[in-house]
Amino acid sequence: MLKKILSFLLLATPASAQLADSLHLAVGTTATAATQAYQPLWLVANRYGTIADRQADASTFVAFSNEHALGKQPLAEAGKAPRRGFYVGYGAALYTNNHFSSFFLNEGYVRAGYRTWQLRAGRYREVTGEIDPTLSSGSLGISGNALPLPKVELAVTEYTNVPFTRGWVQFKGNFAHGWFGRQPFVDGAYLHQKSLYLQVGKGRLRGYGGLTHFAQWGGTFASGQAPSRFSDYLRIIVGRGGNGADPVYQQGPIDIANAVGNHLLIPEFGLSFRKNNATLRLYTQTIFDKGVGDSTNGNQRDRLAGLKIFWRDRLVGFSWETSRRTWLQKVLVEGIYTKYQGGPVVYEGRDNYYNNATYTFGWQYQGRVIGTPLFLNRQNAENYHLNPATYTFWQVISNRVVGAHLGFKGALSEHVTYRVLATHVRHYGNYYDAAEFAPASQTSLLAEVPCQLGRFTATAALARDFGDFGGNTGGMLRLAYQLR
Repeated sequence: MLKKILSFLLLATPASAQLADSLHLAVGTTATAATQAYQPLWLVANRYGTIADRQADASTFVAFSNEHALGKQPLAEAGKAPRRGFYVGYGAALYTNNHFSSFFLNEGYVRAGYRTWQLRAGRYREVTGEIDPTLSSGSLGISGNALPLPKVELAVTEYTNVPFTRGWVQFKGNFAHGWFGRQPFVDGAYLHQKSLYLQVGKGRLRGYGGLTHFAQWGGTFASGQAPSRFSDYLRIIVGRGGNGADPVYQQGPIDIANAVGNHLLIPEFGLSFRKNNATLRLYTQTIFDKGVGDSTNGNQRDRLAGLKIFWRDRLVGFSWETSRRTWLQKVLVEGIYTKYQGGPVVYEGRDNYYNNATYTFGWQYQGRVIGTPLFLNRQNAENYHLNPATYTFWQVISNRVVGAHLGFKGALSEHVTYRVLATHVRHYGNYYDAAEFAPASQTSLLAEVPCQLGRFTATAALARDFGDFGGNTGGMLRLAYQLR
């Protein structure tokens, strides 16, 4: 029935528009099982919230996407992929899991664009930054660990030449407004998101740098409505403090003296070097979750000043990749350190990444951390049988970590590929919830093998967690069929 509806919509499109039909329609199911009442890390993490974190489950889906080219398309340059002119696109992915009791739209979007410029709205999968979404442990901003938030966004999706630089300087970025919906302790909070990246170089060696800014704001609390007007939105964009003379700022748990809302900034820098068929990349992300403070002045706790670009807390990665189809196509190594957080002095340090005293659900959506899945939240604490009496009201109970991560992938044959992930993390809790972490270490492994035969794809995976939080072994079998 869905396929008939889509065919009707395509036939009903005005013939004056030159349409390039690229309809994709797929159905599938994923079965998971584990030895514990929850799944090992890499069977649920960075899968966009599609896998239920329970001992055994089946997740089914139906998904489609389509894109139409409008009008005459630009000619492709020699040796390069064809460029798009004007186009429109849309797609959706409906999932059910949790023993078929949960139905949710994992994706549902429309978009329109010209070349690298794009306007889009809805739920759509994304990973922020220049990391590899298949091998990395996850971006510190949006890693693909949680269900995508609904958003409206204007974006430059690929690096685009800056005028008058002869191709030596390129940029990309985005500006978005999103909705958190109903969350614990607050209803209807908003997301502000924007980024700007610059890339320098057009030969073998290239360097880039960028900054992504997120802010949680607005919403209704038990004590009142947070400021949600356009004038308040302008304060959020630039990170300004509240207006004490405005009666709206006297209701709700609003911190007038400091930046309104919960702000998260992710600076990122990297280099890439290409020679023949191989590319080497070096990159780093750091995290700015709270401004500079003054422990002697409670009115100057979180001023958005100084990005702390060069301090010790960061994700660092190095990768090697070949364009050839071989048994080893890419190797990635990462290290993560977030133990410092400005130090233990209140206001001057204790940044408490992903937690916030006003937006107490933290940098989470639908119960899952939006950023790196290597941090632990209350759901993880329940899985690991940690004593709830030993930690406070913070939702992310371990954000002070030191870890190493390895990922690699390749092709075993014409139809069979694989990827392997191995992660070791040492947890120190946070500056307020450290009783369960003395410290505690955990290792997580994943081996995943997809096999494609025509339109049919079967993926088998085996995962294992072990360490101070206990052992857990899990398996996954995913079957998908491309109808078109």
